[in-house]
Amino acid sequence: VRIIIEVSRSKELSRIARRSDVQQRLPGHKMRMGFGMHHGWSVEGAIGSNKKIDASYLSPHVNLAARLESATKLYGVTILISEDML
Repeated sequence: VRIIIEVSRSKELSRIARRSDVQQRLPGHKMRMGFGMHHGWSVEGAIGSNKKIDASYLSPHVNLAARLESATKLYGVTILISEDML
């Protein structure tokens, strides 16, 4: 929740969104972030090669958090929290 408040108050992000070059390419562009929160276990693994390695998190719980985040667009809200977080 603190992140949502900080992002919404960020003068730097607002300045970037209002830049003329951004508005020319994306007229009426507004920045919007969504967050999905769930609680559960996960396994972290390194995936990649000798030149580039990315962290990946595998778990049905991570998948549910991602689905909640995606659903914020559908419901027009900033955050969705699973029952397990309550």
